[in-house]
Amino acid sequence: MYTVLIALYGLIFGSFFNVVGLRVPQGESIVAPPSHCTACQRRLRWYELVPVLSWLVLRGRCRTCRARVSFLYPLIELGTALSVTVFWVRFGWSAEFVVGVFATGVFAVLSAADFAYHRIPDKILLPGIALLFACRLWFQPLGVWSYIGGAVLGYCLLYLVALVSRGGMGYGDVKLFLFVGLLVGVWGTLLTLFAASFIGTVVGLSLRAMGRLAPKQHIAFGPAICLAALAVLLYGDYAIHAYLQLFRL
Repeated sequence: MYTVLIALYGLIFGSFFNVVGLRVPQGESIVAPPSHCTACQRRLRWYELVPVLSWLVLRGRCRTCRARVSFLYPLIELGTALSVTVFWVRFGWSAEFVVGVFATGVFAVLSAADFAYHRIPDKILLPGIALLFACRLWFQPLGVWSYIGGAVLGYCLLYLVALVSRGGMGYGDVKLFLFVGLLVGVWGTLLTLFAASFIGTVVGLSLRAMGRLAPKQHIAFGPAICLAALAVLLYGDYAIHAYLQLFRL
């Protein structure tokens, strides 16, 4: 019963995270105007706002003007629900579950913004970093210096990549690794960077093969970082242990 309830809450909050991620970077209020079609401006009814289900029933289009509704909405809703549910199954009622849910919310908002605008808003990221740092002062299974070291290491590595790429990587991704380091520690930061690079490469090559990505067009790297960081927070200790075991043989 708890698992079902947590999944349902994940869907509901995922819908809210979409609103925050799409409105805050534009300087808009998350309260007014109420949810509406961005094409015809019609206010949406409650049955058009049911997470995932409404998008499926309406086939991804506005009921009135038939304008396309982005696949981003059900993607963030489902992703949030799946993430919080897996954290519940993995950690149960614990401090790490709370940290995982908080990280999921921040990452959902940042991913929505990066998908839509190719921008990671400081208005969300910087308060998130501050709150996570305060949390790690209280709960620190890896030791506080591992998390601080992870934040510094991640920021420095991505800063160098941004300098070398000359615009190929945005500085929003660099600052995002401050959050990642505080979330997963030093070794987790390195694993996140590797996993995010792998995810980004696979997605980029797949889109290019399908003709959905121009030769010099960039993809949003933030969502790959967020997905990798959540995976590392959940199961990174197993991956690191298995990797270290290779050198003991």
